[in-house]
Amino acid sequence: MGYIQNYTYIMLCTVLCCDRVNPLVECPISCSCFSENGSLLNTVKCTFDGISPGNESSLFLFVLPINSSIVELQKVDGQDVFNRMVFGDSSWNQVLELTITGIVATSSHISNNSLHGLENLKVLRMHLFLGSVESGVFLNTPNIVTLDLSDNPFLHLDYISRALRNAIPKLKYLDISNIQLKQNEPVVLGPVFTESIRTKHLEVLNVSGTKRVFFDSNHIYSSIQVLNKTRTSLDWMTHININKEWFPNLRELDISYSSYVYPYPIPSNIVLYKHLGCSNFRSMIYLYAHDIIALSSAVRIKDCHLHLTCGSLLFEYIDISNSNIIWFNCSTNVKFPYLKTFILTQNSMEYISPKLFHAFPNLSILRMERNKLSTMQYFPDFENIFSKNEALATLDLSWNGLSFLPRKLFVSLRNLNELTLQGNIIAHFDVDVKNLFNLRTLDLSENGHVLISSAVTRDLDTINSGTLYISTSTNASTMKYLHRLNATYTNTTPIYQALAMNLQGNMFDCSCEHILFLSWLTESKIHFKGRTSYSCGQEFNNKEINKENVRSLDTYCNLQTKLPFIIAPIIILGLLMFCIVLIMRYVRKRQKLYKERRQYVKGYVKCDTEMVDLKEKTYPAFLSFCSIDNDIAKNYFCPTITKALQTHFGGKEVLAMGDSIIRPGRLILSEIEECLSRCDVIIFLVTLDFIESDWCQFELNQADLQRKPTIYLVENTVLKRKLPSCLKNDIEITPDWDVIARQVVNMAVVSKRENGH
Repeated sequence: MGYIQNYTYIMLCTVLCCDRVNPLVECPISCSCFSENGSLLNTVKCTFDGISPGNESSLFLFVLPINSSIVELQKVDGQDVFNRMVFGDSSWNQVLELTITGIVATSSHISNNSLHGLENLKVLRMHLFLGSVESGVFLNTPNIVTLDLSDNPFLHLDYISRALRNAIPKLKYLDISNIQLKQNEPVVLGPVFTESIRTKHLEVLNVSGTKRVFFDSNHIYSSIQVLNKTRTSLDWMTHININKEWFPNLRELDISYSSYVYPYPIPSNIVLYKHLGCSNFRSMIYLYAHDIIALSSAVRIKDCHLHLTCGSLLFEYIDISNSNIIWFNCSTNVKFPYLKTFILTQNSMEYISPKLFHAFPNLSILRMERNKLSTMQYFPDFENIFSKNEALATLDLSWNGLSFLPRKLFVSLRNLNELTLQGNIIAHFDVDVKNLFNLRTLDLSENGHVLISSAVTRDLDTINSGTLYISTSTNASTMKYLHRLNATYTNTTPIYQALAMNLQGNMFDCSCEHILFLSWLTESKIHFKGRTSYSCGQEFNNKEINKENVRSLDTYCNLQTKLPFIIAPIIILGLLMFCIVLIMRYVRKRQKLYKERRQYVKGYVKCDTEMVDLKEKTYPAFLSFCSIDNDIAKNYFCPTITKALQTHFGGKEVLAMGDSIIRPGRLILSEIEECLSRCDVIIFLVTLDFIESDWCQFELNQADLQRKPTIYLVENTVLKRKLPSCLKNDIEITPDWDVIARQVVNMAVVSKRENGH
């Protein structure tokens, strides 16, 4: 049975039960085992389920008929399976790694002889262990290097402390995390390591999530006094006081998720530590290492202020995530020359000292997602916060509410490989990225509406193409860095970079002013994660951003751009032609008037009428009419108006009519002007022929120029739109000739007064 196929279940193990009635009989329990890698049976997983053996059963002997180095025993279904278990068969001598999950009952325990036969065991893991252990259980396994007792809710930690005493001298990894203790009963681990000198090889200690663990009983009462001052319950307390004699080689300590954590004076040999995990800090935080490091905070329950004051440490990993830190400051003399990973996630940080990261010159991974750094973006020093972190490879600033990034924020990060800005509100991404030669991943997803400037897109295409053109203007530091990348570079050194971007979860503005950015999204050779899901906003009907849609949008935008240049000349040309037509009509009309005027000037009136001197003779009224209307004017209007006027002026001549008073041999125009000037009131007989007559129009203009009072007798067949402009004003309609005569008298009196008569 040296070889079986994958996932082939066979009977590999025998379980023998020993009870008071029938000793060493086969148990009615199914044991299914299979090979994990499908080749040599060096890894065996056994799953137990079925019938519980009952309360009388007390001992179970596991027999493996094969040579297996890794064994996993796991309970899947059923009730309490084993009360006691012994690995006593000689075949267990070959097992180097043993994992036991959920097998022992609550009321039972592992005796001192339970692990007999596992002398060569290197790794022991016991999870969901529902029982207890005796003090000498690990004496039979002196070669254990890794002991994982995590996730045991009912395993008493004080039993483990006694079991570890003077046992497992080669132990390097100890995990006692997430162990539930009795209420208000602290467990002291300090004496375990004080009384034993066999823990000098311990390198990793994990007590995360385990409450009320005290490493030194001398400090229990002092811690209780602190608790009384802060009004904090004891069962939420972990107090750590570590002497250098206990862990001379400790390099990794995890005290995360231990609620109110007080790591009290850490010895000077903390310089040997490589990993410190202390996330989920609350209230006061003290990490003292004499003159090496001090982290302190204000006494606040919900918010935490951290301050690095002095010293130099050799940490490689620090995790203080989920600690309600809102303020982080750093003194100039603090140095972490070997720190590689710094995690500050899930805090409430609003302010970080601009010089904080200057203390981490070799920092490679920095995670600060889910904080409140939006208040820092307007600080002038925020631009230089990463100026001393040239070795930084991974930077996570996601979910910080950032809406603006200084342009030179990432200038110094020449080794940056991954930049995550997810979940912010950066609408315009315009930062200097031309020095990010090693950038492989850029995440700008879920930023609402994001727009990348043309300068940034050009630099990103250059980084993606892997070609950087080194000019003579390149500064010395950049040349030196590029020389390290490629020792034999020329003036055009090709450096390959594969770039992937994530812009998912954004709504893009598909207006014409952003057409260059949209074209870049569809044509760039950069790998865009989920490019097919990119779409415009709701105002653009959520159109998908693809080459066809962008091409049609580009055509529309080009038309919109060229349309003003096409329409403007047409409008200007039309206005110019309209003005030319108006000017030509005006000139033609003036020419016509001038021509008629010349004809009038040259013409003489030949008439046998006796010459009359008009210099002294005046008339109350003058009747103007068209020559075509001569008959009706003389036969009807003239007698009627004369009769009405004579009742007021007497029997003298009261009405001048037509050309009856023009003197022969005189210029017609001058005679008309003279005649109108000697009349007080002008009466116009307006007919259709009167409107079309140029002569009558001349008399109207002269009356208007001389500001004479006028009365208009309009024929009812004349349309209002054909009336002269002077007749379109508001006029008073008077049907009675006598009223007209009285009006003539009034107008004449007014006219004489105005003329000084």
